[in-house]
Amino acid sequence: MAEFQDLESQDGVRMPWNVFPGSKQESANCVVPVSTIYTPLKPLSNMPVLPYPPLRCRTCRSVLNPFSVVDFMAKIWICPFCFQRNHFPPHYASISEDNLPAELFPQYTTIEYESPTEKSSVPPVFLFVVDTCLIEEELGFLKSALSQAIDLLPDNSLVGLVTFGTYVHVHELGFGQISKTYVFKGSKEMSKDQILEQMSFFVKKPKPTPGVIAGAMDGLSGESIARFLLPASECEFALNSALEELQKDPWAVPADQRATRCTSMALSVAASLLGACVPGSGARIMAFIGGPSTEGPGAVSIDRFIIIAEFHVLP
Repeated sequence: MAEFQDLESQDGVRMPWNVFPGSKQESANCVVPVSTIYTPLKPLSNMPVLPYPPLRCRTCRSVLNPFSVVDFMAKIWICPFCFQRNHFPPHYASISEDNLPAELFPQYTTIEYESPTEKSSVPPVFLFVVDTCLIEEELGFLKSALSQAIDLLPDNSLVGLVTFGTYVHVHELGFGQISKTYVFKGSKEMSKDQILEQMSFFVKKPKPTPGVIAGAMDGLSGESIARFLLPASECEFALNSALEELQKDPWAVPADQRATRCTSMALSVAASLLGACVPGSGARIMAFIGGPSTEGPGAVSIDRFIIIAEFHVLP
């Protein structure tokens, strides 16, 4: 047991099972599903910082890690997630069993990358996810607080807005002439590809290979990204206008039932949008939720509460 506790403290990861199911039947018989709790900002005293960008799999975009299978003779590494064979770039030409890069050290299962060029080119990203199933007074206070928060954001930071109640609304801030939103049904689960396709990301440009949707370099044009994520200095008027027009969820709620709130679908849409538009950056989802999720995946039934939550999107 001490071994598993040491691993948890080393990487900030905890899982319900210490061994993965060996077959599909064993996986189906598990009462508690295979999942993980990850602490992305856990302070680690001996964590190395590498002064270059990570080496990614060309198919699933995962990063070279100690669990990758490496062919030192052919200079090829095999992704442990999708089993794609990837060639090492020229600056890895000197690697061998006795000369490993830091990301292949068995004890370095958690590392950080620091690239001066990438650090200066990626601005902070904030995506506001706002619950509209609030009473009028609370919604008014929330709108006022959000307007003040937007004024305090750096001018170069990218900002987006998602609102939800019975349905999820993704606001297109780059279309300033009129208010324009994309609507998703809260009770219907959708994949990342389906969400991006419904938001017209691939109307003018062919859809890239499945699994390789990660920013402008992998198929998304800058114009498509700018429709939903704009610098704070450019979208302040559109964002404040959208907040001013924001109203309580219009769908009627029976007296003996809770408001229909599709929190899980809203967070899924927000994560898919950021994961596609700004992969690998410091994107942050700021979720303002006024009660339990009662629609779609993850629906619960607990007493009324107010939550302000932050979710970090990892590459």
